[in-house]
Amino acid sequence: MMTSKELTRQLVELAGKHDVVGASAALWHDGTFVRAEAGTVNVDTGAPVLPGTLFAAGSVTKVFTASLAMTLVDEGLLELDAPVRTYLPDFELAHPERSAAITVRMLLNHSSGLPGDYMPDLPPGDDVLERLMRKLTTLPVTGTPGVRWSYSNMGMATLGRIIEVLTGEEYHAALRTRILRPLGLNATVDAEELLLLSTAVGHTVDPATGKASRVPRLRAWPENGPAGSRLWLDVDALIGLGRMHLDGTTPDGRRILSPTSLHEMRVPQFDDYWGCFPMYVNYGLGWAIAREGDDPVLVHGGANFGMHSNLYVIPEQKAVLAVLTNSTTGHQLYTELCETLLDECFDVRSPAPTYPPEPRVEVDNERFTGVYRSPNGQVSVEVHDGRLHLRTTPSPELVAWERLMGGTSGGGRALPLVCVDGERRRFSLGLGRPGVYGAVQFYEPDADGRPTLIRVGTLYERTP
Repeated sequence: MMTSKELTRQLVELAGKHDVVGASAALWHDGTFVRAEAGTVNVDTGAPVLPGTLFAAGSVTKVFTASLAMTLVDEGLLELDAPVRTYLPDFELAHPERSAAITVRMLLNHSSGLPGDYMPDLPPGDDVLERLMRKLTTLPVTGTPGVRWSYSNMGMATLGRIIEVLTGEEYHAALRTRILRPLGLNATVDAEELLLLSTAVGHTVDPATGKASRVPRLRAWPENGPAGSRLWLDVDALIGLGRMHLDGTTPDGRRILSPTSLHEMRVPQFDDYWGCFPMYVNYGLGWAIAREGDDPVLVHGGANFGMHSNLYVIPEQKAVLAVLTNSTTGHQLYTELCETLLDECFDVRSPAPTYPPEPRVEVDNERFTGVYRSPNGQVSVEVHDGRLHLRTTPSPELVAWERLMGGTSGGGRALPLVCVDGERRRFSLGLGRPGVYGAVQFYEPDADGRPTLIRVGTLYERTP
């Protein structure tokens, strides 16, 4: 087991290497705990990152939401395979039949077909999730619910609304009552509390110069609270959540989740996970899975305005690793740090799938061409110089989000698409950088043999 001094050395070194303004990391292993901090919470003030500094949890919040939902399953108030309409009778999107087929399990394992990144930025309030449900009625359900993984913030928001209905509390109040307070976590969604505490703000990093600039706003999109837009916490809080997922109890022995629920959350949900979520081999209920089998590795990352977070749990080895950063380059830091520590301390190596354009398989190009759409935007598959190319056009909301995260969508360019598996319609997508490729897969051909769905990160459905 490494020391806090060694962890601090590595964290400071990686923060400098990746131009990360501030970071906090911690490792808990079978009763031994080490923690490290580096940098500042805000380049404009120079205030240091402290052991209790709060960072944005981002999508790691989804593990909190899933855990909260599973407490209701344990109490017999919520059934995983019950339709969402059992709890939300008026739940309906633009496809009534598909809406009716969506179950609670599909919200938890991201197979519902609900929008991935729909962000209306509604006015905040205790009824924001109830108002969101009314906004969903105009949106499509992409694909057949329950069949394929497609990451969905709206699925988690819908789960948050179910939690409200069943508990009689606003989502964040229920989170405090059932998870945060029993575990004694230093975490909050209250902006006034953030003002009173050491709070990190996000930064965008210029890739050319490494210069960091503070983001223009701390947080937005309150309707995405259950998915990750509101929760701030310190690194000890992430470790605390991870420790609870070792045996389901608080440090003083109070049970939060049953052994059955812990197991259910770790069970791989999909037979075909190729190209879904790079570096993960499958998905459970609320958790991504980095390694299946008798010694599983659970993981979830997160992002918010200029921030990145990550949490690993290795139940059989009684280990939890957490990293919080306040820069758009933070994912580079946590990837390198986590891969090093997991390998050296626990003999865990993250899968790093690549999708090279080989072997090249010739296909009937015209069968794949067309326009595919989702609330995330649209994908056009075109033929240029006799070869398939793919062009993405993200929604304006997604463009705004990616700009605040210091990146670009990459939309607008026609990128080369090469088939590598004709039977399963799998393709390699050149991403415009030497040796860097993405995964694309087509599904559900119609009577003419033309696919009706495409996965490019998320799912898009072909327009008539």
